Amino acid sequence: MFVLFTLRDTVPVAPKAFTVPPAITIQDSLNKKFANKLISDKGLALSVYDILTAEDGKVTWGNGMMYYRVSFRLMLFAPFVGEVIVGKVLDVTASYIRVSLDFFQDIYIPPTLLPPNSAYDPSQKGWFWYSDDEDRILTPSELLNTVVASRLYIDKGEPIRFRVDSVEWQDIRPEPPSSNTGPGAQVNGDADEQADVELVKKDPIEKAGYKVIGTIAESGLGVVSWWDGGGGDGELMEEGAEEE
Repeated sequence: MFVLFTLRDTVPVAPKAFTVPPAITIQDSLNKKFANKLISDKGLALSVYDILTAEDGKVTWGNGMMYYRVSFRLMLFAPFVGEVIVGKVLDVTASYIRVSLDFFQDIYIPPTLLPPNSAYDPSQKGWFWYSDDEDRILTPSELLNTVVASRLYIDKGEPIRFRVDSVEWQDIRPEPPSSNTGPGAQVNGDADEQADVELVKKDPIEKAGYKVIGTIAESGLGVVSWWDGGGGDGELMEEGAEEE
């Protein structure tokens, strides 16, 4: 889930920071530049892990800045396909279940990667899994006619164990303002259609440049309390990792 990635960069240090040890100034500058940023096709940078080498600083003419050429390692969040992770359910919609790891929230479980006999309950605004002892595959209408007490719902805030099915990158570019919000916006029109367009634009899964697609369509995956007898508030961590 976490990997180290080596980079080289030139770090400028302002004269007012010359009294601070260079190692501290350099690391602070690198964290400011890279922390919580996406490294294309690699992962999400969390922080500088360590500085491997740093050449002597050089002052250039004109601004008095000291420039250090450094080699360092970043800690990245970069889960691999097949990895099992425990997070918390952040949001539930008819299109997906969104999972959070606190520091990363673009994890999505689509309906196609839910267990068999899963259905969306519009009245509860949530997904549920119906575990049939006879291993029958029920239709959505049959699932919605089952006894509510026999359904296993996926609720917000629940710890959930999932397996990474894929990791997706997409190039997100700025879009021009909506023509419906400017000074000359049209008042007339289909309000419902406009609302649907705005909803799509605001959907976080559409805006995510880096997202993890998870699956819970396997035995042992899903809401942790389904399998652990209700032990709900354990620490979120990579499956199989040891606690300190």
